[in-house]
Amino acid sequence: MKKQCPHCGNNPVSHFAAWVNNSFSVPANRFYLAVFGKLEQKFAGYLVKHAFNIFIATFRFFGLIKTYDDPLKAGTTRGRVLWEEARRRGIDMRGLLFLGHQTDSYIARVAGRKIYFSGLPRPVYTRSGSDWWLDDKAMLKEKLASAGIPVPAGGSYSRYDALTAKFDELKKPVVVKPQLGSRGRHTTTHIYTKEQLRTTFNIAKQICFWVVTEEHLGGSVYRATMIGGKLIGVLRGDPPRVRGDGVRTISQLVEEKNKIRHEKVSEIVLDERHQDFLARTGRDITTVPASGEIVDLLASIGVGYGGHSAEVTAKTNAETKKILEMAADVVVDPMIGFDFIIPDIQGSPSGQRWGIIECNSTPFINLHHDPVEGEPINIAKYVWDYVEGNLDRY
Repeated sequence: MKKQCPHCGNNPVSHFAAWVNNSFSVPANRFYLAVFGKLEQKFAGYLVKHAFNIFIATFRFFGLIKTYDDPLKAGTTRGRVLWEEARRRGIDMRGLLFLGHQTDSYIARVAGRKIYFSGLPRPVYTRSGSDWWLDDKAMLKEKLASAGIPVPAGGSYSRYDALTAKFDELKKPVVVKPQLGSRGRHTTTHIYTKEQLRTTFNIAKQICFWVVTEEHLGGSVYRATMIGGKLIGVLRGDPPRVRGDGVRTISQLVEEKNKIRHEKVSEIVLDERHQDFLARTGRDITTVPASGEIVDLLASIGVGYGGHSAEVTAKTNAETKKILEMAADVVVDPMIGFDFIIPDIQGSPSGQRWGIIECNSTPFINLHHDPVEGEPINIAKYVWDYVEGNLDRY
């Protein structure tokens, strides 16, 4: 059996396919935005939509694509919560099987209109053309920074020598990640030295020609889900971590934590990923943390890694909420998730070192439906509310 890539985490992808797609998309998106205006972008959106519809219809005719009617068999949990909400409001939604294999693609009939979609039922175009750049971490930061929205200092580089010059100017530690890519694949945090920088630059290069390097912000990672430009939910995601007692080693603390973990949280199984991460922070699994000291074990966040999730919308500072909606006004996209890092979610953002680190065009809204802590939020309801109120854009 082929060994799973440690840099892809729990979501492995073909490095070659990812590299080709990501590396081509970065310049292609910039070219598209430079050449085409809003009218051409709208036309291209509808052209792609109709081409996709023809593709689906043709494959269905030949029996290569079939539908199924069971939300529990949806390709993702995100698809399942969308499907369950669709049923509650009388929307006929079905999943698509390609050559008998599960996909995250669906067909829905909303008020007589047939909509094919993958992930989320997004409209065919955005008025700002942001669907061509919002997943691009460097372009997103350029747009947000120009509007005065906090983002971490850094830049995008294709050559290591250009990166090293900037590295000396940045506060340490830094983060290195592919300019395009999702779910934290090939992203490395807590980089202090040029030796670490060289290694992690090559890791990021495996799935994208362009690499983003930025200052590491301290604090939990939060996902702000925006529907129709409005903030609907804020979810805190934590990496696997332990609290020191001044007596036990990190390994022993992990063993104890696994015994009392929440049923929704995966067991922490220490491996080379944890060892590499701890080494960059000057520790190993035999280190004895001081009493009360919080030690992160991995950069990856979420319950699938043994981390934590909490719905914190009600606790989020009003100023922070306002800034997030200002960021949504910059992106002008109806269904997005901003990832941001801030030390104190309840305190005023003024004076805190914080910022938006990326944006996702198909956020996993299901995370708000089933947090480990806090009141769940039915984001799927807001998604279908938007669709039903904007059918002219589908």
